[in-house]
Amino acid sequence: MKYRLVTIIFSILFFNILYAQNGDVANKGAGLVDTTKKVSDGSDIFARIEIRKMDSMLNLLYVQNELSKKNSVLSKYKDDTTAYDNNDTMMFKRLSQIVTAVPLAYNDKVKRFIELYSVQRQRSSSVILGLAQYYYPWMREIFDKYDVPEELVYITIIESALNPTAVSRAGATGIWQFMYNTGKLYGLQVSTYVDDRRDPYKATDAAARHFRDLYNIFNDWGLAISAYNCGAGNVRKAIQRSGGKTDFWGVSPYLPKETQNYFPAFIGALYMMTYHNLYGISPAPISFPTDVDTVMVTKELHFGQVSEVLGIDMAEIKSLNPQYKRDIIPAYNEPYPLRLRSNDVIRFIAMKDSIEKYHYDEYFNPARDLNKENLVAAANGDIVKTTPNKYHTVRKGETLSSISRKYGVSVNQLKSMNRLRSNSLKIGQKLLVKKGTTIVVKAGPAVQDSATTAPVANPSDSTANNSTLEPVVVNKDTTEVTPAPPVIRTHIVKKGDTLSSIARQYGTTAAALASYNHLSNVNAIQIGQKIKIPQH
Repeated sequence: MKYRLVTIIFSILFFNILYAQNGDVANKGAGLVDTTKKVSDGSDIFARIEIRKMDSMLNLLYVQNELSKKNSVLSKYKDDTTAYDNNDTMMFKRLSQIVTAVPLAYNDKVKRFIELYSVQRQRSSSVILGLAQYYYPWMREIFDKYDVPEELVYITIIESALNPTAVSRAGATGIWQFMYNTGKLYGLQVSTYVDDRRDPYKATDAAARHFRDLYNIFNDWGLAISAYNCGAGNVRKAIQRSGGKTDFWGVSPYLPKETQNYFPAFIGALYMMTYHNLYGISPAPISFPTDVDTVMVTKELHFGQVSEVLGIDMAEIKSLNPQYKRDIIPAYNEPYPLRLRSNDVIRFIAMKDSIEKYHYDEYFNPARDLNKENLVAAANGDIVKTTPNKYHTVRKGETLSSISRKYGVSVNQLKSMNRLRSNSLKIGQKLLVKKGTTIVVKAGPAVQDSATTAPVANPSDSTANNSTLEPVVVNKDTTEVTPAPPVIRTHIVKKGDTLSSIARQYGTTAAALASYNHLSNVNAIQIGQKIKIPQH
């Protein structure tokens, strides 16, 4: 009885020491402050926003591949809203042991996000841990280069759940959710074909510089993190309204509602990344390529050319290069990066010329772009005769003006046809100078269309020619098109793949794939086998 009494008294004393009002806990340089426990809520609304981001992250290609496996690590986790009564003293102590330059705190709001990441969304956190093995090592190096605490990389969990193509309702884009103007301020360019905000490397470098600049303004990481969310101007206003306080918890009540929960959510994410093993959460074995290298592309290139010549899954190329919005690397006037597995980079360099020439006119045919990848073709068995596009190879001393005069077009027309943003040219550059035409010879009784055809003789007229073939010149911008034969894509079977998982990946069915590939047994696919997938 005496022993139990002593134990109870000791526990009460220990708890009171930890929760001493405004008491700083020495933890190797990071001060852990216990702020007022009862906080104005709003955290549930912010938590629901975070849950939507995590749910969206589960749709990523490599995550779907892992989820489709029968014995996936993820099958033992659940994402639900069950509350969990974590021990306050235990969580406070664990936070106090985290070595960080960021001033941590513990209260009901922080507890809400600890529970969210560590208990309620364990499957999502397992996926985040799996993706983190690819993203965070090189992200930490970039943050270290700018002398920014490396644990700030966990902001990506709150911003996008590590989804590089995430787009918010406000238009914030990429793994770091940059708005257009802020991204531009830090050198992230956005064009028709490229969005640097979706490039994890460039965006991380920009984020590290942005955090550094915000800390230099506010001299407090809690406020710098808040300013990343709502802007430096809103934080300055909140500081004024607070009477000049200089720490997050003092300024927090005057910040926008969302931002009041932003820093606590970061602490919750930091806690999960540090103590996930204590909650039984292990990283999902996401098969994201880690042996990735970069090659600079100096000529316009379509992902389809790379995929077909090197036999790489198109979806993998897109996942490694999310900054290219239309599957085109627009290296018309300047080099652009292409990321592939290291072995594929070596193969790319060796076969560069073949890749650039592979079906060039098909992939960069203006009619193909205008008609959403449907080449101008004939309907109902009509005969099609096509004159190809005409190209000019730039020679030394030539300019857009001299080339435009040679082919009887204007400089603006040349720039428009070739998507040029400036007047500069490179020797050897190939320019489209004349678009090809297509002649459709109508089979059977000609059908008159005032938009695209000339009047034809009525077959019932006794004076009409016996021939029923009538040539018609079709404008390439016409809507009278027939889809081109499907482009056949190839999927190389990887460990854990099933015909069903491959079918889901490409929006078809296992039965359709089995029929198309003449497979008698849908369970008999082997690692390394090539499965053909038609593009409808």
